[in-house]
Amino acid sequence: MTLSVHEDLQGFSFGLTHVGRVREENQDAFYCDENKGVFAVMDGAGGLNGGAIASGLVKEALTTIRVPQNAVDLLDQFEGRVIDAKEQIEKASAKANGAAMGTTIAALLTFGSNFACLWAGDSRVYRFRDGKMEQLTTDHTEAQELVDQNVLTEEEAKLFSRRHVITRAIGSGVDLELELVSGNLRLGDRFLLCSDGLTGHLDDTVISTFMLDGTKKSVAQGLLNGALDQGGADNVTVVVVDIDRVSYDEGEVR
Repeated sequence: MTLSVHEDLQGFSFGLTHVGRVREENQDAFYCDENKGVFAVMDGAGGLNGGAIASGLVKEALTTIRVPQNAVDLLDQFEGRVIDAKEQIEKASAKANGAAMGTTIAALLTFGSNFACLWAGDSRVYRFRDGKMEQLTTDHTEAQELVDQNVLTEEEAKLFSRRHVITRAIGSGVDLELELVSGNLRLGDRFLLCSDGLTGHLDDTVISTFMLDGTKKSVAQGLLNGALDQGGADNVTVVVVDIDRVSYDEGEVR
């Protein structure tokens, strides 16, 4: 089987996706646009090529975002495009005789000195700041819900038979519900967006070690290689975003 890699390198962001060592089709997708401050990872799910269709439709919708006027405009545009994408997924599903189609999303939006993360599913966003890594998203999975209810421990959740069953997505027949966290950017912040093809093989301690230093490309490549070395049982997608400048009031850049 031929292993395919797609990468995108622009300025302060770098994205990389790989079909893995087991799957024949890559249903992951990612999108980076530094001028608009939009970065996203999608992990599709569905029979045949349904997952690839769903993740691709979300990516296509995000490309239509205009350069934002402010942070609120960016958030409004993003949410509108996701709604549009869900409608397109519903139509694609109907044309395929109701075949299930859906995708996770983990997105980072940046404008000036502000950021927002929006997500549905188990793709993740991490922030590496001052030598410490923090997971900004919380998985929308049955396993995570049981952990939150103190039914399972974190370690038990890793072995739970339904650990990959997601409870939120952008898809056909699924209510659209994005979760959001926001905050301020700092110079030197490094963000990682990834699909569960990475986190299913590498735990946070290992990921944090890769995030410590190195160029965006070397970090992304190292993480991807690590997942492949551990079996590459799923598609793997990684996007690294380095905050090398922050705009403050009156257009000042520091």
